Amino acid sequence: MSEMHSPSRHVCSAASAPTTWYHASAKRPFARTSPLVGELTADVVIIGAGFTGVSAALDLAAAGLNVVVLEANEVGAGASGRNGGLACSGWRHDQKWLEARMGREDARRLWLLAEDAKADLLARMHDFHIDADWTPGQVFAAHTPRLMQELDNDANHMARAYGYELPHRLDKEQVAHALGSSAYQGGWRDPSAGHVHPLKLLYGLMQAALGAKASLHEYSRVIEVGSDGGKHFAKTSTGRVVADHILLCGDGYLDGIEPDVEARVLPIGSFIIATEPLPADSQILPLHDSAMDTRFVVNYWRRTAERRLIFGGGEKYTPSWPTDIESFVRRNLVKIYPELSGIQVTHAWGGALGITPTRLPYLRQIRPGLLSASGYSGQGVVLAPYFGRILAACVLSQHRDYDVVSRMPVPEFPGGRALRWPLLTAAMTWYALRDKLP
Repeated sequence: MSEMHSPSRHVCSAASAPTTWYHASAKRPFARTSPLVGELTADVVIIGAGFTGVSAALDLAAAGLNVVVLEANEVGAGASGRNGGLACSGWRHDQKWLEARMGREDARRLWLLAEDAKADLLARMHDFHIDADWTPGQVFAAHTPRLMQELDNDANHMARAYGYELPHRLDKEQVAHALGSSAYQGGWRDPSAGHVHPLKLLYGLMQAALGAKASLHEYSRVIEVGSDGGKHFAKTSTGRVVADHILLCGDGYLDGIEPDVEARVLPIGSFIIATEPLPADSQILPLHDSAMDTRFVVNYWRRTAERRLIFGGGEKYTPSWPTDIESFVRRNLVKIYPELSGIQVTHAWGGALGITPTRLPYLRQIRPGLLSASGYSGQGVVLAPYFGRILAACVLSQHRDYDVVSRMPVPEFPGGRALRWPLLTAAMTWYALRDKLP
């Protein structure tokens, strides 16, 4: 397959990336904004207009602070406008994993935090009248009997230790009916998880932040952050903002800004297709659930209101991305739905998401006045807006949940900046091979 080299070492330029189905189907409700020119002063400058940054801007502006948001491209060009739209429960690791590494008390607090984040997302959509096509229901499908047993063990632990009894078990026949595919051994359906149109969600949050008097400058890529005379600054090629606080909220698009974050958060390429509408009598996802499977290189998919299938599958860990994204993703789609081998794909796109070594988000005060939240590792639809609220609370000296979140184990990637890419690629290749084992 021919490859397209992505600029800035790894991250594909959003300005040159293929148009997503989200951008074709969502109307931007606010005007385009101009790049930053000259010097501004603010209480808070936020780098990145994704879920994290926009959510933080909304809370801070609503509290009366002078907030400036700097976005390298346009709102929705990055991961928050390009992801699969799955709103998941919990974290990338199960609660037993968290208990073993953080203790039962902190693990319980993290579970409750994740549940709060899910409820908070629905509440914000309601409070700010954001119609983001929320659809409840999510199937977690096991691709081997061994992993089905692991899902069973986890569900039993959650019911016994946490009282979480909402999900229900699907045997092989039931999961085949729920998905419209015989590719899986079984699964669990969580009615409290679901899916959204992520760009509509982001646009709605941004409109609310602008309504609260936050300022936005698009096409204003930050090239440097620093301190000057007791204040902090974020500098672009045409201006800078001087502020009391800087929030780094660019996730996988923060290349070259802050070494501490780069050491722990790496961008990887993720790819998605949108099909033409499925036939009215299609048995694929009859309840309009979202779905994901147990592969380390996860497949995830959902149906839209107009019966399109949004399907994500396949990742790239090198600075070269496929030019033929449709073929790259379709090969995973047809393993699950061979009958769709000839379906028309109307949109195919990629984007960067930030991952950490432990697949847990990295939220820290890097130094006084500089806070960062990133590395959601595929769980950003629910977690990123809530982490933006945690950042805002820290600025407002409320420190909501910061203590337990900052204790999550997020070490640096091994090998330093010189070797982390080849070591990551080798590790991911091994995990991809493991996905094929029974």
